[in-house]
Parts: sequence; structure tokens; C-alpha cells
Amino acid sequence: MIALALVAAVLVGDKVALRAQPDRTSSQQATLWKGDWVEVRGNKRGWLQVYDHRHDRPGWIIQANARVVEVDEAHAPALRAIVDFVRDTPGSESLGIAYAALYLKAAPAVDGSVWASIGVMAQRLALRVSTAANDATASEQLAVAQSWGLKFDSVDDRVCYDGDAFAQVLAGKPAPADAAAAVLGLTDPACIPALLGVSERQVLDATRAALIERVDPTTVPGPLGNELRLRRADIQARLAWSTARHGDLAAAATAAEAAVSAFARVDKAELADDDRGVYDATALVVAASRPASEVAAADAGKDRLALDVAAGEPGQTCVAVANARQCTHGQVWAGSFRVAPDRAAAAVAVEPLPGWRELWLFRKGDDGKWMVDVLPPTTDGVDLGYVELAGWSPDGKRAIVVREGRSDGAVHRSFEVVAMGTLAVERQAGSLGGLGAAKAWAAQPWRARTVALR
Repeated sequence: MIALALVAAVLVGDKVALRAQPDRTSSQQATLWKGDWVEVRGNKRGWLQVYDHRHDRPGWIIQANARVVEVDEAHAPALRAIVDFVRDTPGSESLGIAYAALYLKAAPAVDGSVWASIGVMAQRLALRVSTAANDATASEQLAVAQSWGLKFDSVDDRVCYDGDAFAQVLAGKPAPADAAAAVLGLTDPACIPALLGVSERQVLDATRAALIERVDPTTVPGPLGNELRLRRADIQARLAWSTARHGDLAAAATAAEAAVSAFARVDKAELADDDRGVYDATALVVAASRPASEVAAADAGKDRLALDVAAGEPGQTCVAVANARQCTHGQVWAGSFRVAPDRAAAAVAVEPLPGWRELWLFRKGDDGKWMVDVLPPTTDGVDLGYVELAGWSPDGKRAIVVREGRSDGAVHRSFEVVAMGTLAVERQAGSLGGLGAAKAWAAQPWRARTVALR
């Protein structure tokens, strides 16, 4: 943190010129931004004579662009009031951070709420920089925040706050709302590197799961409680995948059940408008790992089919039905294995990446040989999505298949009647009821557990 001069002023505007003389036509020494601080050394005709420590140079600024502040215990409440006001004001994050830093210097005791405010503003500023590539103001304000001692990291293509203020919140005895803001900030999925090894991902998922469990969603207001439930569901679903990849299927099943439970507890009536997209995206992640807790249905017929699961090349799992075999580096959810009534087809769920589940269909051809087809959630590329078997027709010649995936930020859901002989889609609708009489084929266990009917 920068040591403050006896008389200091905080810039309250952006693109403020530091002039060599108290004159608008004088040469410009530097450009200052919201939250920058300067040492005040005098004033003249509506100008402040200052020293800019960030750029290490003296000059003059128009007095209206700055506020002289007194950093002592008597003025701490006034500084705190500004922090509370600016905390949720987009575009003023660097200003709020500056006043929070001044408050930390002036206040005799500091509660977790101020640290939570710093973290919330820092995180929002990082998001502004990441999502508005041509926003020079956000980038400059980020530099101001860094001058106050905040640290930011580059994760893939975005800027992320390192979360130190959130850690300070949790180090004390915070109010539930402040603790919620902290754990949500520390578990932000947008700041997880895309290319993580399975071991690294499992450790990170377990750490994030432990953090999010520290706050009971019922102790905070509705929208914030929903954020916690959605984040918990997302984390547990991803933990199910990474844990299963390490061979602990029992722990994966527990995590998958926790994900489904957290998602089911979301109060949809209290969902904020901004959380609708998060709700649908979380549904896809939860659905993708839901089969971790399923048990394969027994096929008791005389020509019964079984799913053979064996290790392939390093990191691979191979599955076979009859004489059809295929291998994957993803997670095979063997408990999802279902056989058609005529025993000429079978299906199993495979999750290559967390949040992306495919349906592998094994089919018997007219020549008696078996083949395997992979149905993806969408054909628009890997993002988030799942495809699952809802049920078979009584003769096994058709199946209800549900596809749901995210493309260009929008989630699309489709219920389809698929012919097993050709995989042709014979009927398609946006809801199960839209399939007409075929909706009766949907299995009751699927109806009870799927998120497609949310």
C-alpha cells in the first residue's frame, strides 16, 4: 500500500490532465484516473498544485477533479460511507478501492464488509477489462487499483483478481452476506484455466467445494442464496467427473448427488434476471455428471446384453457390447447402461470433459454385427451440453433422446424420437409433451431424476 502524505487528494474523474502550470494550455505531464491519489502542495485560481507519486512527477490539476481527504479516525465513517455507496456502482471500482484503502488506514478496527467490498469491486473491474477489449478506461483504472496494492493475474484470455481481500474476509468472523461474497469470489469458474490436468482439476474442485460449503445458503437473501446453490451444484458436478477419473466412483456418486440436490434447492421464483443464464448453464453441468450416481439396469433376458469396461491405452477406457468396441479418454458412466426391449440396441453415457456428456448407442445391424455411434449434445463445437436416453419404445425400435447444449451463450433443448435402425429423427419438439403419444415411452426413473424437465 502507498504511504499517504499529510494532505492528499483522490481523483474522482477519468482522463484528468496533470499540467506543468495552472493553465489549460500548459504542457501535460501525465493523465490521471479515478482513484489516483496525489499529494497536495498548494492551490491557485481553482487549481491544485500536487505531486503525483504513481508517475513520480509534480504538476497542477483542476481542483474540481479531485477531493481532498483527511485520513484519520474522525473521518473514517465518512470514508466508509463512500465505499458503501460506490461498491455497486459500475465504472467506479478504482475510486471505491481508493477510498477503501484510505479507510483501512484511518479506521481503528476493520470488519469483513470492507474487505468484501474491495474484493467485489476488484473482481468487477477485472471483468470489465476482460470483456471490453477496447475499453482503455477500464485498463487504466486497473493500473490505479494495482497502485493501491491489489494483484491481478492473467488466466487464459481474461484478467482475474487474485482474491486476497476475499481471503481476508474469511480469516475473520464475517456476516453471512460478506462470507457469501467471499466464497463466490474465490470459486469463480471463469478464472479456472481451461487446460488443467486431471489431478490438478480434482485438487482445485475439492478446494472450491470446501470453500462453498462454508456458507449456508439459507442464511443470506434469496438471490444470493441461489448464487451459492448454483455454484455448489456446478462445483460438485465437476468434482464428480474429476474424482471418477481418479477411480473413486463412490466419491463421484456422492458428489453427483450433492450437485443434483443443490440444484433442486434453487428457488426459481427468487432468481435474479442476470442469473437465468447461470441457472441453465449449471443445469447442463449437473446433467452431464448425473449418471455418476446411477446403477445399471439388469437385463434378465436369455439373450441378455452386458457392458464390458476395460482399460485401453494409458488414460483410456474401452467399452464393448457384443462385438462392438470403442475407447475414450473421457469418463464412462457405466451405471447409465440401458438395453432396449428387443436387445438389439443399448446405450451408455460418456463424459469426455466436465459439462459435456455424449450418448454412445450400440446397435445390431441386419447382418448380426454390432456397431457403435456417438451422439453429441450439439454439432456446434464443445461448450456445455448433454444428450441422454429418456426411454425406449415397447418394441425397442425407437428411443426418446434429449439433447441440450449451449451455443453462443444461449441454451437450446430438444426432445427427439430417434429410429434405432437409421438414427433418423422422426419427431422433434421443445418439450416432452410435444412428442405426442411417444411421451409415454419416457421411463419413470428418468422422469424422476432428469434436469431436462426442470
